[in-house]
Amino acid sequence: MPNLKTPLSELTSASKTTLNRLEKLKIQTAEDLLYHFPFRYDDYSKILTIAELKTKKSGTIKGKISLIANHRSPRKKMVITEAIISDKTDSIKVVWFNQPFLIKILRSGLEVYLAGKIDVDDYYGMQFLNPSYEIVNSKDPIHTGRLVPIYPATVNLSQKQLRYLIRQTIPLTQDIEDWLPREIRSKYNLTSTTFALEQIHFPQNREWLERAAHRLKFDELFLIQTRNQLVRQKIKSLVAPKIEFKLEETKKFVDNLPFKLTDAQRKSSWEIINNLETSAPMNRLLEGDVGSGKTIVGVLAILNVLLNGYQVAYMAPTEILAEQHFKNITELLKDYPFKIGLLTRENVKINPPAGGEKNKKVKIYEEISSGKIKLIIGTHSLIQEKVKFKNLAMTIIDEQHRFGVAQRAAFLAKTNPDMTQTNTDETRTGTDTSTRTNADKTQTDTDKKNNNLLYENLTYQIRGIMFKVKKELGLGHKENIYQKAIEKEFKKNNLKFEKEKIINIQYDNEKIGTYRPDFIVDNKIIVEIKALPSIGKFETEQIWHYLKSSDYHLALLVNFGKDDIQIKRTIHGHVIPTNADETQNHTEGQRKSVSSLRQSVLMPHFLSMTATPIPRSVALTLYGDLDLSIIDEMPPGRKKVLTSIVKPDETEKIYKFIREEIKNGRQIFVICPLIDQSDQLGVKSVKEEYKKLSEKIFPDLTLGFLHGRMKAKEKEEIMKKFDQNKINILISTTVIEVGIDIPNASVMIVEGAERFGLAQLYQLRGRIGRAEHQSHCFLFLENEGEKAKQRLKALITAQNGFELAEMDLEMRGPGEVFGTSQAGFFTDLKIARLSDVVILKEAQEAADKVFNKDNSLKTYPLLQNKISQFAQTAHLE
Repeated sequence: MPNLKTPLSELTSASKTTLNRLEKLKIQTAEDLLYHFPFRYDDYSKILTIAELKTKKSGTIKGKISLIANHRSPRKKMVITEAIISDKTDSIKVVWFNQPFLIKILRSGLEVYLAGKIDVDDYYGMQFLNPSYEIVNSKDPIHTGRLVPIYPATVNLSQKQLRYLIRQTIPLTQDIEDWLPREIRSKYNLTSTTFALEQIHFPQNREWLERAAHRLKFDELFLIQTRNQLVRQKIKSLVAPKIEFKLEETKKFVDNLPFKLTDAQRKSSWEIINNLETSAPMNRLLEGDVGSGKTIVGVLAILNVLLNGYQVAYMAPTEILAEQHFKNITELLKDYPFKIGLLTRENVKINPPAGGEKNKKVKIYEEISSGKIKLIIGTHSLIQEKVKFKNLAMTIIDEQHRFGVAQRAAFLAKTNPDMTQTNTDETRTGTDTSTRTNADKTQTDTDKKNNNLLYENLTYQIRGIMFKVKKELGLGHKENIYQKAIEKEFKKNNLKFEKEKIINIQYDNEKIGTYRPDFIVDNKIIVEIKALPSIGKFETEQIWHYLKSSDYHLALLVNFGKDDIQIKRTIHGHVIPTNADETQNHTEGQRKSVSSLRQSVLMPHFLSMTATPIPRSVALTLYGDLDLSIIDEMPPGRKKVLTSIVKPDETEKIYKFIREEIKNGRQIFVICPLIDQSDQLGVKSVKEEYKKLSEKIFPDLTLGFLHGRMKAKEKEEIMKKFDQNKINILISTTVIEVGIDIPNASVMIVEGAERFGLAQLYQLRGRIGRAEHQSHCFLFLENEGEKAKQRLKALITAQNGFELAEMDLEMRGPGEVFGTSQAGFFTDLKIARLSDVVILKEAQEAADKVFNKDNSLKTYPLLQNKISQFAQTAHLE
């Protein structure tokens, strides 16, 4: 029987080509299709007469086809379909281009709905051009005569196809169990999920559409709030190393700094140090304006951790920023005997330098794992499998919103090796004996020695079912026979399960295929059924790799073999069980789930730092599981950067000003949206602008260019020359957006400024004004529209980054402000906006109520099941 998890290939008559196009939109199942929401609606709900349409010029009509025929255009060699449509008031000519098949669908005498706009041409007169059409029948129209949904689509996938397929899946909404607690729905006057999904796609009217949207927005924001609550609970159950505050050493370090800390820096440092002194893992976001001095606050924390004998990992979003941090922090800690390493995709450095001829990367891996390197600074290279820490006590992620959730999770899982090893237990044959596979020879035996089992009760329940099926059926049947019997037993035992759920296989962050396990039980355990003579290393490693590519942590490989039943238990990944995970007492003694094993291992403290101004409403939602420290004070002596929008006739004046600044010893940034020239976009590029400025405008000056496709050594060399004032003007993409510190740079030109978000422009502008010189930022526009100018004026008038971020959020929405693909987080928001302040507040309030009533969520099993998938994307999992 079809359900939400049914693949579209089994549910619809869609062709393989259409299914492939849907897959590009990440639509593979009925559920994916139902949660593919419209981004707008065309209002064709009022049926006009043809006479009224001729006056109003757009809308929906209902009429009869008097005549329809195809003919070929002699000039453009396209097929034109023409028809005459009539009603009791008038007639109108209708024209479709390149749709010759229409004469087989729309025949003379048929009554149809048509929706669209009228075109008036001096030669052809009044015509209804390319309207949507729908034959009048007993069913409600879905393409005309209503609020018509318009969906995000892809090449060669039409709106009609999407509407048709979604209409086919709508009946499945009747079987949806509403996971939101009844008291929450009642208090906030929320509709049912079924109603919301029906009306978001095919609304009867505006009021019902708004109610549907409200419920679905509430769902998304509520799930994020509950996820944050869960993470906070998990953190409380973990243990971190206690970092003793080294008062004298810290005081001496601060006294020797060439500047005085601001009160805001001192306050934030104290909050962090207080966290480090406890055995509860710190989970804190340090937010500060551009140039407010977050790095030195981080270094104070690093110093205390290193003085306690532990390691620190510091991850930056770009190679340029990682190298800058390495250079600056090495200088700050030069009087201490700490070995510091740099690891990026293309660059490896160790300070003091390591001796020997050994490959640099091999050497740095060895020195990290042995604990000789105390501070390792790098990019996402730090989360590769080869990097192992000996005693990591703190992780710092700079500009956290630029890393996907999965990257952050992988980084935080790289703690004590005991926490990240993958166990492959080959369990219990029919005689309940136990062996090990070759894949497990290098893995820990801790789990077995302590009798700790992940999802212990559920595992034994599934094993019991397998032995019962074996007893009833015997051995020697085909796989599908055992699968059908197991499905019946799961139902008898009231076990929640999904059959052949699609799991995407990723490679280099791209989907390259899918895997469909036989069963997923209680959204926790993958169960794969085989009927082979025996299973060995190949089958075991295969399921391990499938498990690795999924969000699940436990799989049972069950083989109804030639001589007996085999059940192999495979665990992968760092698991922090939710409150739904079992911790059971038994008569023969207390057995605990894997959580007790995790608690015996130290979890590193976590500090996230960002200079991207994040509105408080976003911070509470996006990082609701983090404590917040804010540096809201700038170091003394900094002058405000003067920002202006440049008119087309002022370009020469700006170039003259640049020459004067360079004569005074200053340097210039020029920012372009693209690396290479694009005829289609008409946007200025780095290479094009470099050629123009170096050959025509400033041939007597030294110019350089920088972009993300350059090799690390090339970028390093360019930045080194710019830092030494050997380059007067640097033309760059936004690769310099985060953290680059060139105090001598006093002017920035931003080409195509309207193409950037305000928060991004604010970050870019933060690369200047970092010394006592008066700095200037000039915004060049490609689009002179009033809307673009109005938005950019906010950059000029805002008093600080936080005020600017609130404006940007309101004007552009969260996905554009932060970049959906970078944030990772915003993929959870398909319909809600973080500017939905009222709904956000209600969702926070509702989540608090639920957890205050029952923080284990045992009284809310449907909710518990729903949020389990969100728990797997939290910061510490």
